[in-house]
Amino acid sequence: MRFSKIRTPHICKEGQIFSWASLIYSFGISLILPIFPNFIESIINSETFVGYFYSSMSVSMAIAGLTTSFFYKKFSRMGILYFAFVLGALLTMSFVFVNGTYTLFVLEFFRVFVLMYVLMTLALLVRDFAKANDLGKTEGFYFLFSNIGWFFGPIIGGVIARYAGNEPVFVMSGISLIVGLFYMARQHIVVENPSLESPAFEEKKVKAFDKFKKFIENKNRIVSYFISIFLISWMAFKTVVIPLFVADNGYGSDTTGLVISLCILPYIIFEMPIGRYADKKGLRLPIMSGFFIIAFFALATYFSPIFYLDALFLIFANIGAAFIEPLRDVYFFTNTEKKDEDALYGVFITADPIGRFIGPALVSTSLILLPFDYVFVVFAVLFVVAGCVSVLIKDKSIPRKP
Repeated sequence: MRFSKIRTPHICKEGQIFSWASLIYSFGISLILPIFPNFIESIINSETFVGYFYSSMSVSMAIAGLTTSFFYKKFSRMGILYFAFVLGALLTMSFVFVNGTYTLFVLEFFRVFVLMYVLMTLALLVRDFAKANDLGKTEGFYFLFSNIGWFFGPIIGGVIARYAGNEPVFVMSGISLIVGLFYMARQHIVVENPSLESPAFEEKKVKAFDKFKKFIENKNRIVSYFISIFLISWMAFKTVVIPLFVADNGYGSDTTGLVISLCILPYIIFEMPIGRYADKKGLRLPIMSGFFIIAFFALATYFSPIFYLDALFLIFANIGAAFIEPLRDVYFFTNTEKKDEDALYGVFITADPIGRFIGPALVSTSLILLPFDYVFVVFAVLFVVAGCVSVLIKDKSIPRKP
């Protein structure tokens, strides 16, 4: 089956609206990326345990994923989106008042839970309005807008923190989410779409174990699950390690923001060409190559003698991640019949919290046992393993039924 036949956001009025909303959301939450690991370190007084803190937040993500069937059944998706924007904004701005570990943990736990609903709901709304063609173009369009937000947010957040402190960054991040709410509220979306009036779930209840059993019946879905775990662990790794690494080398939050933002450039440059390549040639080569690219540059960072070369290698490593990001969901959908998508996607999405647990936990464990630089060796080995797993990808998928 061709990559372009999978259901995905279509470039229509609604698809563009949700893409802009994703840009605003990505910009808002990425403002705090350059400061948050060091902010956590200042509260818990331990660089080593920052990774474990991030790993604990994966529990919140898992709970958010597991409660979707309840909330989407009880409330409209637009209502959930509006509420999540408001509560996410309030929780983010509340970090201004944090001065203890317990308060930090509780606020971040609920903030992650709420913002996961913004992310999941936007993705589902885009898919609900999607048409079955132009996937390469429309998928790239949606990811492009999201990555533009991820590019500008860290730069601006890092500069603000450097010259005005952390508090204005948290406030601006919250305000950005409020802007996202007002933007969505002012759009004239076609209300006849069923996803806006009632949940897109069948009345028949399906037990979680039955979903899991159905999911693992297809070996390709299992491979897609591990691919997603590996990719998300890299994203979590970057979130934790880059701010700590830059600070350990004596540079400020503005430098951290610049490095994080430049790490987004490969996604903006490569994701659409990779989508077009996958249309014609398949998924295995770009995904497998992507993991080996990450492994190569992670190991190169360990051997690099100077900080600026380290930063360059970390940026180049994201070329590999850009090869994988637009394809990980695609491999799942190519091996799932349309009638099973809603039920099985809930199982597939649990790979995200698992990856966000493994990545930071592996960082902290490495820092306990080894010098800081060895964390890059550990992750290089991890992504060599990921590349080997990717060899199992089969580009021929099952026939999709309406």
